[in-house]
Amino acid sequence: MDFTRKAKWTFVLVTILFSLVQLSSANHTSINDTSIEMIHVGLILDAQSWVGKIVDSCISMAISDFYSQNCHYQTKLVVHTRDSGGDPLLLLSQALVLLENFKLDAIIVAENSAGVKILAELGSRVKIPIISLFAAGLSLSSFEYPHLIQIGEDESSRAKAVAAIVEAFSWRSAILIYEDNDSARPILSSVTGFRLDQHVALLTSSTDKEIVEQLMKLMSLQMTVYVVHMLPILASRLFLNAKQLGMLSQGYAWITTDMITNFMNSMDPSVFESMQGVVGFKPHIPASKELRRFAIRWRSKNLNENKNLEEMEMNVYGIWSYDMVWAVATAAERVMTRHPHILHQETRLNMNFTTIRSSESGLVFMDEILQSRFKGISGGFQLTNGRLIPKEIEIVNVFKGDRIIGYWNPENGIASIMKEENHTETNSTSSSKLEGVIWPGGTMNIPKGWSLRGKRLRIGVPVTNQFRELISVVHDPQTNDIIVTGFCVDVFKEAVQSLDYEVHYDFIPFEDANGRMAGSYDDLILQVYHKNYDAVVGDITIISRRFAYVDFTLPFTDLGIGVVVPKIDNDIWVFLKPLCGDLWITVGAFFIFTGVVIWFIERPINEEFQGSPSEQIGMIFWYSFSTLVFSHSKYSMFNLNNLSVSFIQNHIVN
Repeated sequence: MDFTRKAKWTFVLVTILFSLVQLSSANHTSINDTSIEMIHVGLILDAQSWVGKIVDSCISMAISDFYSQNCHYQTKLVVHTRDSGGDPLLLLSQALVLLENFKLDAIIVAENSAGVKILAELGSRVKIPIISLFAAGLSLSSFEYPHLIQIGEDESSRAKAVAAIVEAFSWRSAILIYEDNDSARPILSSVTGFRLDQHVALLTSSTDKEIVEQLMKLMSLQMTVYVVHMLPILASRLFLNAKQLGMLSQGYAWITTDMITNFMNSMDPSVFESMQGVVGFKPHIPASKELRRFAIRWRSKNLNENKNLEEMEMNVYGIWSYDMVWAVATAAERVMTRHPHILHQETRLNMNFTTIRSSESGLVFMDEILQSRFKGISGGFQLTNGRLIPKEIEIVNVFKGDRIIGYWNPENGIASIMKEENHTETNSTSSSKLEGVIWPGGTMNIPKGWSLRGKRLRIGVPVTNQFRELISVVHDPQTNDIIVTGFCVDVFKEAVQSLDYEVHYDFIPFEDANGRMAGSYDDLILQVYHKNYDAVVGDITIISRRFAYVDFTLPFTDLGIGVVVPKIDNDIWVFLKPLCGDLWITVGAFFIFTGVVIWFIERPINEEFQGSPSEQIGMIFWYSFSTLVFSHSKYSMFNLNNLSVSFIQNHIVN
């Protein structure tokens, strides 16, 4: 009985103590909640778009993750989300409604439309940061709109990256296809480094018929390198129509900016299929454990809430929005710590049609956001001139997915996917640093950039078996194909390959119904004159009479210059051949005559020319031939004799 009574009292005491602890904890929580300063942030996005859904979920996760790690902070972001439906006017309307109902400290815009520029003007009026998750071009500079923060590349960097690709593949020019709005139009004035032969502006409201008409005009220009810069909605229709017209086949090259490439994962599968072979740019997000863990958590969290996200991959703007929320939350805490009195001040502005409220802390808040430095899931977070610019750009090739083929940055130009090569060369524009590109049509042959589209050259070839090494025509009985080979054909193909544009041709044998040559070589050449053939390839001899009908290439089988001489047997007396016999007798007679003249002059006084008759005769011959080797004065005592010898020898030689 005593034990039961003690147990009851013990239970009552424990229950009372537990209730007191809960009450104390509730009061403590209430006190903490009331002491936390709420920082109101507006978020305007297109709730029905893939990007809008991803950004919304990433911002929600960013707030949850930030304050779970910083539970002691005195501030907390409160996000008020509004749907713009992708309409610029509704975007502005939703911003005004938020400013009227809440004391906003910042507005985040997850759209790339003309309304962003108006919102930037509004931010300058109410003195609060306007954070645009999509770079809107050069027209929205930090000097003109000091309260605007943009994420992504500006038009100048986009144009430089495109110019690097054009130069890397040795294309002389390209055609720019862009959307005629404030977001895409500025790239037209930023293009440097390559020539624009043509630029085409399309509207979002353009019908498929109008798009096809513009593409047909581009096909007639025979240019095959296109740079596309527009919003994904319009780009999807452009590529679908270009695919139907055969403009995504072999010989064409398509380059897309990050405005399109960043959203390829959210495009319809039919659009993605039509973009096979496209080369594009997208910001490089360094791989890290934090990013991988976040991507896994994001997917697992949102699969239950939105099953359609199962088909989506994490978007770069979702990653950037996550880090941007961390920067805004950190900046809000620093404002609270350093300037607590500013957060409680507000201003009411009369905009004629409505009255809006804004915080006096806007300038300080903006400055704290601009000074944010931390390592986020996107890498090193740092704003430069009011813009978050990726340090490196990925060059991707769309083929059964998007694969990275290289990198580009303003300092080093094109860099290999092997990171160690980034420090060895600067300002590189060589395509050798890129991985193999699979171009439209599934080929790895680099497009020439210019093509004779719609015309195939008819190349006539002679049908002869005389010189099969030069030209040979064989009919395959199984496939019924005509196989043309030979040295002349190889030279022709190499010449065509070296051209800066593509030439399509067919070899047409000059033959009759029996498979024999349908005439002489002169008849074959006349076929070019009568425009039955565009050219002739073969062992064609250049003859003067043929110049009246065709032009010839330079001879590529040069025989050089030769001399025809009779064959001479080996003979020891070959050195006598240059002079005839009469001339040799004349030369010998002159030598004897010279010796006799000198003997007649020298004999009275020179002992060398005296003695027996045989000795004197020998001296005459000896002297005549010794002058070829020895000096004249060796045997002669008179200078007049030396002069005579020189005179006679010169006349003999000449």
